[in-house]
Amino acid sequence: MEARLGITRSGVTDLKNRMAQTANIHSSPKEFLRQNSNMMDSLVRKAYQRAQTQVDLPSICLIAVGGYGRGELAPHSDIDLLLLYPSSQEKELPPFVEKILYPLWDLGLEVSCSSRSSHECLKMAQLDLHVKTSLIDGRYLDGEYELFRNVTNRFMKNVLHRKVRQFAESLAKELRTRHQKYEDSNYALEPNIKEGEGGLRDFQIGRWLIRAKYRTDRWDSILIPDHSQMLERSVQFLWAVRNQLHLLSGRRQDDFTFEWQEKIAPILGFSHGTAGIEEMLRRYHLSAQKISYFVDNILDRILRKPFWVKKIFFFSQRKKIDGHFGTANRELHLLDPATFKKDPTQLMILFQHCQTYRAKMDSRTEEAVMEALPFIDDFFRNSEKVNQTFLPILRKGEGVGPLLRKMHELGFLSQFIPEFSEIEGKVHYDLYHVHPVDIHSILAVEELAKLKEGNYQKEYPLLTSLAKEIEKPEILFLTALLHDIGKGKEGDHSLIGAEMTKRIAARMGLSLEEKECIGFLVSHHLLMVETAIRRDLHDEQIILRFAKEVGNLNRLKLLYLLIFADIKAVGSEAWNSWKDALLKELFLKTSHFLERESVSGHFLKKEESVKKLEKFLSPEIFSEYGEHLPDRYLSCYSPEEISHHIEMAHSIEKEHLLIEWETMQEVRSRVTVCTKDRYGLFSKITGSMFLNRLNILEAQIHTWGNGIALDTFWVEDATQDSERRLRQFKKDLGAILLGNISLRVFLSNGKKSNGVKRKIVPKVPEEVKIDNQDSDFYTIIEVVGEDRLGILYELTQGLTDHGCNIHFARISTLGNRIVDVFYVQDQWGEKIVEKNKTDQLKRTVLSCLTTREESSSSLH
Repeated sequence: MEARLGITRSGVTDLKNRMAQTANIHSSPKEFLRQNSNMMDSLVRKAYQRAQTQVDLPSICLIAVGGYGRGELAPHSDIDLLLLYPSSQEKELPPFVEKILYPLWDLGLEVSCSSRSSHECLKMAQLDLHVKTSLIDGRYLDGEYELFRNVTNRFMKNVLHRKVRQFAESLAKELRTRHQKYEDSNYALEPNIKEGEGGLRDFQIGRWLIRAKYRTDRWDSILIPDHSQMLERSVQFLWAVRNQLHLLSGRRQDDFTFEWQEKIAPILGFSHGTAGIEEMLRRYHLSAQKISYFVDNILDRILRKPFWVKKIFFFSQRKKIDGHFGTANRELHLLDPATFKKDPTQLMILFQHCQTYRAKMDSRTEEAVMEALPFIDDFFRNSEKVNQTFLPILRKGEGVGPLLRKMHELGFLSQFIPEFSEIEGKVHYDLYHVHPVDIHSILAVEELAKLKEGNYQKEYPLLTSLAKEIEKPEILFLTALLHDIGKGKEGDHSLIGAEMTKRIAARMGLSLEEKECIGFLVSHHLLMVETAIRRDLHDEQIILRFAKEVGNLNRLKLLYLLIFADIKAVGSEAWNSWKDALLKELFLKTSHFLERESVSGHFLKKEESVKKLEKFLSPEIFSEYGEHLPDRYLSCYSPEEISHHIEMAHSIEKEHLLIEWETMQEVRSRVTVCTKDRYGLFSKITGSMFLNRLNILEAQIHTWGNGIALDTFWVEDATQDSERRLRQFKKDLGAILLGNISLRVFLSNGKKSNGVKRKIVPKVPEEVKIDNQDSDFYTIIEVVGEDRLGILYELTQGLTDHGCNIHFARISTLGNRIVDVFYVQDQWGEKIVEKNKTDQLKRTVLSCLTTREESSSSLH
């Protein structure tokens, strides 16, 4: 049956592979698409002609529609056909269609065929958007050509070229709906080449609209040459990727997942490894940005007021701003097309007018900006007039985000700040950073603008008040725009970026003080969050060192605002209530010190703590427990909390384990565990929490002098079912501590029963740092590695087996990357300082990070 068309299923596959090799699929993907379409034309015509010999239907026509109709048939795309017929032959069509389809299906081809009369076809095209767009790309294959020509002419005249605005509105609605489906951060990391934002479907929408509005198949004819050439290269690149996705997967595969990113990068000529993947993804993002701008621009041109309405408004509302620009109907236009050639500085004035008048440029003005880009030279960049226009735009803040986006879209921003071009489209190949660096930087500015405008007043009142109090917001906004500028170079991006931004600031005419401020903020923009999530904020020395590094209260405020904007701009899940609480705590403690040169308001001395504690306890209880409470424990809790902890400890003789919890938010709880200390207690607790899918954020581990272990955990449960999970955790931990259940067996069974195939994700390099500088009493271990099933239990058990006592832990997960910090002492209560011991400790931790075969999930 497979050879009914003179070829077998395997023969079709071999033919596609040979075409892929001979058509130079990477550099000329469209040539492969054309050849693939031609091959299908041959098979479809054979099937059609064979069917005609079996069923006599003289007045019919076979048409290729959709991507196949355009001659852009990807290796495993659907083959869409339309059969046109006179109404009198309708009864005979179903068996005829079957005789066309069955031989093609036998070859493993995904073929669909609609059958409609000419009248029905035109009527449906007026009512159904999908039918209308498929007919735009209709291409004659076989049968009565006159039938095809007649329907095509009537379709163009009576359907496509009429009600163009309504057509554009429908496509715009479809585009928005589709983009919402793919706006999840997962699709930003693993984009859909066809349907995602800036994908091939968006490009087709632009083509359809040009066909409808300007009645031409030459989409590039309405664009300036440079723009059309860049757009063509962008589309070609996306087709090259899509062709490879189909060929390698052997199916219709349009999601550009991590698995295929790793395989396709070297095939397309990029280097092996992470650097090559990032360069390929950079090319993808730049291509998608150009396609997005193209379709948005075409939609914007058509969706303005109808011409006669616009003309009335234009004359009734037109206003001359100055000798170069005018405004009407909230659109800015050039009065003289040669303005920018005569005086390039007017380019920056144009953007200032857009902000002042809250107006958008008309399409001709946007084209004039792009044509004037070559006039932006060093003289322009150093111009006092230009920079004294740009900085007030930032200072005002109103609409600055969309304005920077427009500068970016038109290519103006990277011409004005050439260093910015080095981060355009640049990505981090990981699961944490959702956006390319250039988009992330503009989003950071937008977040600051939202704070300043009071959009976050309810959620973040402290940050909002700080943003409104900033004396020179333009300095902060410029810093946010440039904070990652160093990522375009090799090395520490913070230090490199600081030097780059100081040069940019000098070029813009900023004062020495302002340059130094920007340089400091860029070089230290990660300091605050790294301190907050990697150090114990109950340690007075940490606050003192951080305050000394920051230097003054103004810098602290700017740093706090900058890191808020930076994290918020990473992705929707990057900023959370836990980071908010930690950063706020660090800010308040540090600002207290900088204002008073003291942290005494936040850190009580042991004598003060004990004196306050006596008021809450009876003399008998105080004498029994008071002398056993460690200094660090006393500094971490209020007298009320300590009093309650002692009540729990007093009950330990009756109950071997006490666990209490307080739900602070829907997903976050504070859990207090009180029991007698024993070997490996902390790892048993973390293992039990892992079994119950409780994500540990922070742990305070205290062992009193009388052997009581009093540990506090901040945990998170994304399922919002923490009460049930905590009850089960209490039950499991009790059984484990009594020896009724082996935790190792429990975890092993959990891994074996998981049964989920591991998803390919970007690899995370393992890194272990041993720090004996930041704490006077503890060795600090920083661990970075790839998240996996039970990794925290393995780390804590490894540290315990090594002879470490864990006193504090801060746990973070950024995508699939863990950043865990442990404060430890050796078994004698001392820091681990000898080099041979720290080296051995590092090897122990690294061995725990090594991925085991049975670790087949990515839960931390």
